[in-house]
Amino acid sequence: MGILRRHGRTGHRVQALVEEHLRWVEATLLAMREAVEAYLAGESWEKLEERAVHVHRQESRADDARKNAEVQLVRGALLVGMRRNLLDVLASLDLVANSAEAVVDFLVYQRVSVPALLHPLLRDFLQGLVEEWGTLRAATQSFLAGQAQETVRLCEEVDHQESHLDEIHKRMTLRLFGTDLPLAEKIQARDFVDKLEACANAMEDVSDLLTVAVAVSLTF
Repeated sequence: MGILRRHGRTGHRVQALVEEHLRWVEATLLAMREAVEAYLAGESWEKLEERAVHVHRQESRADDARKNAEVQLVRGALLVGMRRNLLDVLASLDLVANSAEAVVDFLVYQRVSVPALLHPLLRDFLQGLVEEWGTLRAATQSFLAGQAQETVRLCEEVDHQESHLDEIHKRMTLRLFGTDLPLAEKIQARDFVDKLEACANAMEDVSDLLTVAVAVSLTF
């Protein structure tokens, strides 16, 4: 039995809201990936601005879903320890959506120029982000289902995937500063790459909180 279902109708409601939040965070992340890939394919800034608005809408829906779940939790759906940990997980998940939105905002509204030699690594990073998210989503769902060992295993996989993305990030930075581009363009492109890495780091933070929440769920 899942950790929420044992709390009856209110627990079912909280679980549904958490899963809705997951869906909107994923929608935000995928919209971000589509926007960056469209940029790499040469799409106009005007079209990219429309994509940025779409990303904002997805993030706003994720934020609304998080707030709805938090309201149910604050009303006392769970024991205090588990409630606090799940609230922390929700807040951290929301930072994944916020980070994805920040990537697109910086790219589009700063009119970032990313040199072509970074494009293959950027595509690798985007693919890795989606894979890391898939593992994190599965870890969250396993946690909600009360599958402690599977949750911990998946969280360890998230850490491994984040480390791989960290290596790609370092390669992009080294390759960027090995070019003869003007320093201002290098710094702007580096800041964009750093924002992508922040999205990966946000996912790792969620996995860390899930690991803590597993320990709490075994205590109560």
